[in-house]
Amino acid sequence: MKKLHYIFLLLGIAAFTFSCEDESLDPLQLKKVKKGRILALRGTMLQNIYFLGKPAAEVFPRIATANDKFEFETEYLAPDPESLESVDVYVIKKTGATTSRELVKNVPASEFKTDGKYPNPWATISLPLSDIMTKLGLDNTVPFDAASVTALLTTYKTGISIECDINLTDGTQVLAGDIVAAGLFQSNQFYPAMRLTYTVTDYCSYDQNSWGGNYDATETSDFYGGYGPYTVTLVQDGTNKDKYTTDNWYDSGIPIYMQFSSSTNVATQVVTVPLQEYQASTLRTIEATGRYNQCLGIVTLNFVYKVKSSGDILDQLIWKLVKKVG
Repeated sequence: MKKLHYIFLLLGIAAFTFSCEDESLDPLQLKKVKKGRILALRGTMLQNIYFLGKPAAEVFPRIATANDKFEFETEYLAPDPESLESVDVYVIKKTGATTSRELVKNVPASEFKTDGKYPNPWATISLPLSDIMTKLGLDNTVPFDAASVTALLTTYKTGISIECDINLTDGTQVLAGDIVAAGLFQSNQFYPAMRLTYTVTDYCSYDQNSWGGNYDATETSDFYGGYGPYTVTLVQDGTNKDKYTTDNWYDSGIPIYMQFSSSTNVATQVVTVPLQEYQASTLRTIEATGRYNQCLGIVTLNFVYKVKSSGDILDQLIWKLVKKVG
């Protein structure tokens, strides 16, 4: 990890430089984000977003439980960590075409730890789903009533927005709205915890006969970046109805098969590509694990592609299939 003091020095220099320039040339809005202070995302949510290509967290309205919560770890990055007074956490409520910020909780600086887990003060912020539902003006007792389930799946179909404002000891604030630089969301060190999404996902029972057909395939490679879309066709096996094959993995005419698991809940919506071999210029191995979304017809797999003899990794990528309509 790069030394944070060096990063803050660069941010300070950039802030000084931009202060004499057109505001449009300050994509980080450093004049608003005082001296580079930010709440950075850590822990499971960062792993989900940045490394696994998954939502930070998901709520499943039809099968929600009383224990569901939106919980994340955040590290306070600042040249003067003692400047933190507290953090206000909001949920964005939608009413027709208007939105409002509803305060869910205040997290005092005393809840931020300095135990060495991260270089700077950090905290776990936990929002029970029932508290979020209350702030949205919806039923907060599970199972949710039909109107609340519908509202989540329609009004909040793009997710429930969670925002954090930083309150500083000098009486000023760093607002979630100040975090606008796309580059921050592309960094695993600085990914902001100040603007997050609680993804709303419908849950549908597994249908083993529904996965055949044409898909748009995209790749997000750790080595080569993004690629696609290109067409992939899944064909159901004649004997094993949970097994599907394709002959165009990696957009290279490579045949593979995948195995779907029958699900009784979201956690068991699992699809795997068992270890398989492919002969190219060298003998190679392909394997993956991932998830499927029965409601949306989406498969997301995390692949490792290796040279068999040496174990050298040729590629490591997220392969996403979205079923074509019609």
